[in-house]
Amino acid sequence: MAKLNEGISQIKKGSALETMYNRLLTGMEQASHETLPDFTGSDYVDGYVVNEEKINLEIHEYENITRKNSAYLLANTIISSLSSEEGGGSGTGGFVSINGDSMAGLLKALYGFTAGDNGIKILDVYQTSESNPQERKNIVSINGELHLPTHGLYINGCNVISYDNDIIALNGDVICSGYIRLGDLEISKDGISYQGNEFYHSGNSNKEDVNWTMKDGTLAGDLSVKGTSTFQSGITALHGVDLGFDNTSVLSISAKRLAQLTGDLNIVTGGIKFDGNYIIHVKNNNVISFSASNKILNLGDDNTKQINLQTSIYDNDGEYEMISKFGSAYFPESFKAGHNLGNILIETYKKSSEDSGVIFRRYIRLKSEDGPGFYSDGDSVFFEAPFKYNKVADDDTVQISEIIKSSFGYVESLSLYAPLNRKSSSLMFSTDADFFVFDKPIEGKKSIGIADSKTRLLPNELFFDDSIYWLALDNGVKHYGNAYFVNDIGSVTFSSGFAGNGWGIIQNKLTGNISATFDDLTIRKKMRIYELEVQKQSVTNGSWWVSDACSGDLVEEIS
Repeated sequence: MAKLNEGISQIKKGSALETMYNRLLTGMEQASHETLPDFTGSDYVDGYVVNEEKINLEIHEYENITRKNSAYLLANTIISSLSSEEGGGSGTGGFVSINGDSMAGLLKALYGFTAGDNGIKILDVYQTSESNPQERKNIVSINGELHLPTHGLYINGCNVISYDNDIIALNGDVICSGYIRLGDLEISKDGISYQGNEFYHSGNSNKEDVNWTMKDGTLAGDLSVKGTSTFQSGITALHGVDLGFDNTSVLSISAKRLAQLTGDLNIVTGGIKFDGNYIIHVKNNNVISFSASNKILNLGDDNTKQINLQTSIYDNDGEYEMISKFGSAYFPESFKAGHNLGNILIETYKKSSEDSGVIFRRYIRLKSEDGPGFYSDGDSVFFEAPFKYNKVADDDTVQISEIIKSSFGYVESLSLYAPLNRKSSSLMFSTDADFFVFDKPIEGKKSIGIADSKTRLLPNELFFDDSIYWLALDNGVKHYGNAYFVNDIGSVTFSSGFAGNGWGIIQNKLTGNISATFDDLTIRKKMRIYELEVQKQSVTNGSWWVSDACSGDLVEEIS
């Protein structure tokens, strides 16, 4: 006994399966109503002879027609279900031929469609399930890549997007018929606008006589401007700048923190600032200032070969030439020089127009830094110089150099002739040397004396004491005080004997006896002689004695 399939009761109302099931059921019922011809009629039985060939032919034709009607019914039902929800009648669905996994002809799936590969869903066509049919959305979902040919995407019969020669294009036919809207951005045949504000228009594209205004712009290539460029705000170029004239570069920035100027920089007014302060300032037509506010201004930094002065340097008022371009210098107010901060070696001073000069804080060296020099301790002036001499040591001659110091300054006078009513001073010379040597005469306008002594030399007088001195006369020297002679005295030239010349009082070095030789000797009063030896006697107005020798024990004066 036949049993009804349980799946028939589970068919969903209004589904495509129900539509196809009903159509197939109706068609099959109609096909079952076909009846076979009456094969007992005279057309098939002649007397008692049955025309089997004709009967078999009729049965075969019946079966053939039944098969064709069933096939047509099945094909029409499938195609009609794919083409429309209402059915569409016969002959409108086309023809579907299935040959393995290939299909030729129109495929309709009006109640949803899902396609994929290897058990994975790639394409899904469906409608959302809102209760109100007007609110339902038709969805085509692609879970993968969508590959389109060159002329790509068509919408409403128009080729919207195409791809050719590596270019994706929104075709002009679509744009010319309306516009493309991306949110608040609209693209039409007339241009591009955003939120109703037009910032590109086809009328000013590539036209030299049309102005173009926009807010921001980005160029991936080169910008060529034939006319004048006016920037009403700042310019930013953080990846290099090359400025010039007549195809010749003048200013270029081609590396980090490096700007190169290959031409002239003409500053008419203003100047150049660093950290907000002028370092070069054009004050007026006659004054250009170089400065470094709160910083150090260097002229000729490291590796500078030399600085040449092309003109003179003047003071602030332009009154005095301080340094000429030829090297002369003049500092009208003051001058200081030294080493390191605060270590001043030389400076000028001015107390008044009469009291002004130069102060040397340390040495005044001559010829070299080890040469003779002067310095002062504040009270005296010192002079020091090397004293070089040869010394023999270990049969080798070595040159020795010693520093000898001398000084001069004012001290309180100790002269015995100093004024008693006030303090007096003396200029004192002191030296570590053993002697003073003067290669020229020493002259004093009043006198030359010895400290702590009354010995002094005055004009035409040499005082040893108040009562012992020499007085120069027109024809000789007058001697005051006793005279004591340790050695001989005599004329400049002297020879003894009868035929000698000059005079002398001479001590015999062997005997210690002292002899006197004169050409003439006159004694006005008494002469005492312990021994008298006469070589020749001449008597005038008296007696004439001739004797080889004469001696007397006592000589008395005859009045």
